[in-house]
Amino acid sequence: MFFLLVGICTIAFLLTFFNGFQLAWDDTWQVLENPLIQDYSTHTILFHFTHFWQQQYSPVNSLFYCIIVWLFGIEPAAFHTACLFIHLANTILVFEITKKLVLQLLPHEANSKTIGYAFFTALIFAIHPLQVESVAWISASKILLYAFFALVALLCYIRYVQTSHFLWLAITVLAYVLGFGSKEQAIILPLNLFLFDYIFGRFEGLTWKNAMFSRVMLEKSAFLLLAMAFWYFSWVNNTGSIQVVGGYPFYQRILFGMHSLVEYIFRFLLPAKLYFFHPFPISPGELLPPFYYGYILIVGIIGYFVWENYWNGNRLVVFGFLFFLINLLLVLHIIPLPRPVITADRYMYLSLVGIALVLVSKLDQWLFSRNTRYQFPLVVVCLTWFIFLGVHTFLRTGDWKDSETAKSNVNEIIEKRKAQEPDNLFNLIENE
Repeated sequence: MFFLLVGICTIAFLLTFFNGFQLAWDDTWQVLENPLIQDYSTHTILFHFTHFWQQQYSPVNSLFYCIIVWLFGIEPAAFHTACLFIHLANTILVFEITKKLVLQLLPHEANSKTIGYAFFTALIFAIHPLQVESVAWISASKILLYAFFALVALLCYIRYVQTSHFLWLAITVLAYVLGFGSKEQAIILPLNLFLFDYIFGRFEGLTWKNAMFSRVMLEKSAFLLLAMAFWYFSWVNNTGSIQVVGGYPFYQRILFGMHSLVEYIFRFLLPAKLYFFHPFPISPGELLPPFYYGYILIVGIIGYFVWENYWNGNRLVVFGFLFFLINLLLVLHIIPLPRPVITADRYMYLSLVGIALVLVSKLDQWLFSRNTRYQFPLVVVCLTWFIFLGVHTFLRTGDWKDSETAKSNVNEIIEKRKAQEPDNLFNLIENE
């Protein structure tokens, strides 16, 4: 299964080996002009671990670049190969974690079904077109690395829950620190750990009164303290601050969050019109188009779907959706952090695991628990969808050959927004 996953994923991303740097975008300052790549001294390394670079904190990612340059020089093919290697490692980790989750939630199922759940969840994660931005864009390697350490942390945490050996918890903490050193979004890991506690039944028998002093909570103290330290470190560097003045009002942020959530789900099911950025529909102070209020109904339907599965005991679906939601929390705009885009494919990289597991679980239910006359058409649809994912990813990877090809399908959007708001963030995006 490992070799099959690696082979299919490598073919889907084959064109990445022929792509170059994004010279008119972040690759210039983040890779080619990164001082750590030019200077390997202890002083420079310590500076990167104690300071922000270009308003971002990713010293582990900078060391990743440093190792690549030290081994192969500044060759784009070397960077793309290393990024694909991390993505392949993440795919294997997704396979292993999914297998352990299914064994926990469906202990009486055949081993073939457990392997099937793990394989197809990992396959969707590996070859979905939404992953192209994170894999084919060198500067997005920090997303690959943060996801790698997050997945290592979750796998080690499962081992800790199963064995109670403190060493696995210590490795989980270390992976958390390295994940934050790759990308600040890793700060959300403690919520994932609580979700795994729920899946492994660690809250059973606890009441609200004694839960705060239970082992489950006490062992999270290190993670929560680290999360507070990470946030404070970002805040003092003016990158973790909440945008209170000059932003969108609360009701609009709620609707933006609903819009983003629905967009990510539909983009997962039908990944069409994928751009390197998706602008906000309005500027602060303007009124939202009326159709945005329709997202309230759609989110309500999604919520009912998850609630129904909860009451029916389908904890795989509940886990998958919550994992999807938790790892999107920081980019749903409910918390008004300054961001230039309303949605981005790279934000879905780790969250995609959860929604892929939901789809695999429901497909298993529909294929083997309903009228057999629908089995063959459903199999055909699924096969067609998987082929579509692979082909789309192959072609989409070629779109990231250079800055011109990456931006070619959004130039019209950029020019339109520039005409409306000549001093806004879209000029920044265009000229990075």
